[in-house]
Amino acid sequence: MKAFFGSIGIALRGINHNRLRGFLSILGVVIGVVAVIGMGSLTKSMEHALAGQATQMGANSFTVERMSQFEMALLWTSGNRQELFQLWRRPPMSLDYVDELRNNPSIRSVAPASEFSMRFRREKQTALEAYPVIATNEDFLQGGVYELADGRFITADDVLRRRYVCVIGEDVAREFFAGMDPIGQQLNVGPLPCRVVGVLKGVGAALGTNPDQVAIVPVTAAVKHWRWLEWRMKLNVEAYPGMMEAAEDEAVTTLRRLRSLKPEQDNNFSVITSQMMEELFGKITGAAALVFLLIAGVSLVVAGIGIMNVMFVAVRERTREIGIRKACGASSKHILMQFAIEAVFLSSIGGIIGMAIVWGAASAIGTVMIPAGGEGDPIPINIFVPPALIVVGLIFSFLVGVVFGIIPAYRAGKLDVVDALRYE
Repeated sequence: MKAFFGSIGIALRGINHNRLRGFLSILGVVIGVVAVIGMGSLTKSMEHALAGQATQMGANSFTVERMSQFEMALLWTSGNRQELFQLWRRPPMSLDYVDELRNNPSIRSVAPASEFSMRFRREKQTALEAYPVIATNEDFLQGGVYELADGRFITADDVLRRRYVCVIGEDVAREFFAGMDPIGQQLNVGPLPCRVVGVLKGVGAALGTNPDQVAIVPVTAAVKHWRWLEWRMKLNVEAYPGMMEAAEDEAVTTLRRLRSLKPEQDNNFSVITSQMMEELFGKITGAAALVFLLIAGVSLVVAGIGIMNVMFVAVRERTREIGIRKACGASSKHILMQFAIEAVFLSSIGGIIGMAIVWGAASAIGTVMIPAGGEGDPIPINIFVPPALIVVGLIFSFLVGVVFGIIPAYRAGKLDVVDALRYE
């Protein structure tokens, strides 16, 4: 044990003797560890966010839309412009589909949803930026993402009569109706003079549209002013418990009939379930993780080669020192231990610094927004560093020092005493 601690002291003095070389060795490991932990954290953060996007839909729910963002992304990246053009030619979803779908025995509710942005105005106060707006019907709250805090939600009668009413988020209520009850007050949503009938419960930033900053209006009132909203409309369908597959089959059959498709024709609409999204997201994050691991692995190998080269130079420069120590009774094992400890110390310090850099960067960045593709809202990704990745990064940095430092250390330990003392 005394010899071990003595080797540590000699290794530290050797590092201190040539600080620039030690700094360059540490820098290489820092870059490699940042790549390992950083890319691993980004992959895990993406996986967590995309899984949340999928589960947000619910186990008994699915979405029907004119064209899926995922289909568009796949066709765009594959360069299949002909099929992409066919997607764009698909006819829009129609409000007439809602009642037809509701008539199916397995379907509990159908909520059309068309998302867009408008500036809000109250009297002389106008928002400097556009807020998200959702045009939908009375079934929208059953999705579970939005909850009512005060007042009421849109009713079937509001939708039928195309009333100019709206339900607003907590941030909108705070900005336009500070110190007063917003219920019954007027808020212009773009050109629509809407009466506020409800306020949503504040939940902070969620996946997709932020519930705290949104205004929800009857879909019929919105489509009356903007017919183009049907082109970006989704139909959120909820099945009765245990009847998910039957509801999907009924929805597809109903839509094929309404869209006059022949038996040999493919569907000109997309059906998206939470399971499909989870599988797709799993493939995306799996492929990303593989690429990230390859890049991180190459970075660590490069860092290890850098440490090995630096240690070979250190052995060459300190050959006479090795000879003197051997002549004074130091064994080959002690010499090997000294240089191995030096390499492991350099790589471990690099690992700790790299871990601290990634942790600090993740804390500083917090949340990043990635485009969802097509016309969808950006998806926020909360960047975090899993504790397991920190342990993996530190172990990798330690192993880099052991694996790439052992060869120069072995060479130092095997030097002949006489040859070492003669070295100039």
